[in-house]
Amino acid sequence: MKKLLLAIFPFLLFSAPSFAYTKYTVLNSTSGTVDSLVFSQMASLCGTHYLDNLTPLSLTSDTNSRGACLLTDIKGTLHIDGEDIPLEYHSSGTSYGQFVIVSKCVDHKMAAKIVYADILGNYSDADTPHYG
Repeated sequence: MKKLLLAIFPFLLFSAPSFAYTKYTVLNSTSGTVDSLVFSQMASLCGTHYLDNLTPLSLTSDTNSRGACLLTDIKGTLHIDGEDIPLEYHSSGTSYGQFVIVSKCVDHKMAAKIVYADILGNYSDADTPHYG
């Protein structure tokens, strides 16, 4: 049995399809700017990803692949209407890669957050409405 496993393991290792989560993509739906978003990943081998210079009403994608690394935190600061608003997203480990920065005025003060959203429109044909 041991010899069989040793014979099969290299085949499984090199014939298995490569797997990677989607690259990080953020839609800044606000009129503010974000100098940098920092994406922290679960495993220490995965490293940290950055998205820089998110301008108002822009879609920004990471140029680097994240591989099979789960996301644990996103941190940054939204600069809007003369205010600096911290942006934070926390997870125990998610494969999500698409996010939206949203803001609104609450009691005459700006509030903002970063949330998960399917902004690239990865919908199946069953999700698409058909008009006759």
